[in-house]
Amino acid sequence: MRPLSGTSFVILLLFFAGFFSHVLYQRWNPPTPETQLSMPGNQSWPAPASREPQSYRVSFAPLPLPSAAEETNVETPLVVAREVEKIRALTGKQARIRGRVFRVGHSAKSNTYFLNFGPSREALTAVIFSSAVELFEKNKQAPKNFENKDVEIIGAIKDHPQYGLEIVVENPKQIKIIN
Repeated sequence: MRPLSGTSFVILLLFFAGFFSHVLYQRWNPPTPETQLSMPGNQSWPAPASREPQSYRVSFAPLPLPSAAEETNVETPLVVAREVEKIRALTGKQARIRGRVFRVGHSAKSNTYFLNFGPSREALTAVIFSSAVELFEKNKQAPKNFENKDVEIIGAIKDHPQYGLEIVVENPKQIKIIN
């Protein structure tokens, strides 16, 4: 018989160390009695719960829409759309913006509407993404109809690095035409 090389000896030593630690783990952490399965030789093995893969039920509940009382909350500041610096100071917060829609732009590629409150990029823009356009159509409010109208919008102010100040309109209840 030939002698073991150094590498073979290390591998054999690691195998026995792993086996020994497994035996000690099984001895110190026995399975719970209600899930044991008796085997010959007085060994205990955990019984399988079922043959099917275990799955968990997941439910999704969307957040409730703000009520009419919350929409006209006194704490939500009212700012005129032309006051860009006041709007910029409210970045990340809820605000009510009132002003005349200068132009309504539409991206056919993404079916997104842009309600611009001024001719330049400095002005505030209200964005209606395609997911919300369906809600506007169900309410019989075409986003194009807001052009040259005085409106009041409620929502969170964002200062986008590329597009400037914007407010995302996700629901028709966030915008109303003022007479």
